[in-house]
Amino acid sequence: MMVKKEFEGKSLDQLVEVICQEFGCVPEDLELEIIEFSNSSGLLGLSGKKIKVKARIKPEKVLSERANRALSFLKELFYYADLQIETKTRLLRDQMQVEILLSGEDVKYLLLNGAEPLSALEFLTNKIVAKALGVGPKIVLTPEGINIEREKRLVNAVKRAIERVKGEKEPQVIKVGNQREQRIVVNILKKESNLDYRIEGEGRQKRVVILPVK
Repeated sequence: MMVKKEFEGKSLDQLVEVICQEFGCVPEDLELEIIEFSNSSGLLGLSGKKIKVKARIKPEKVLSERANRALSFLKELFYYADLQIETKTRLLRDQMQVEILLSGEDVKYLLLNGAEPLSALEFLTNKIVAKALGVGPKIVLTPEGINIEREKRLVNAVKRAIERVKGEKEPQVIKVGNQREQRIVVNILKKESNLDYRIEGEGRQKRVVILPVK
């Protein structure tokens, strides 16, 4: 529950009780903003109180609940799939997101084909959490120590280079920063029967040259 709702009553204690019942939480989980308070004489001189507040569940509570639900699903999935993948959680309040860091020897299976399995798993995780807790902050799955967005850009660059080689019959060069990026490029090229490639340079100067088959 991230959207603030307005409540009105005669005392703050009464309002807190009503809000907790509606949100299904305890007072410590609430974030309240008093927007109106009056204590004036009413009809026939009788005093009347009016308190109006805006209330929502604290962001930390919302993020924590979604993180726990996501972790429960992922751990069960990895267990039954016999995948050696460990999880760590970071609650990103500034972005209102839950980041789950993935590590372990089997993370590599989630990074195949430009990390398509990882994207599918992230989508499914968000659907599972939304079904249980409603729509809310996003769950982001991040392989620890790997820049997924950079790798996606690399895959797209290789695909564009392949199309240029096929169309123009001229070599194209793809720079690779490490062995992992080199493997990503080579694995894509191995699926192309009418193309060849060679690896040149060392260290940061290493590159894969994509060649048309003569």
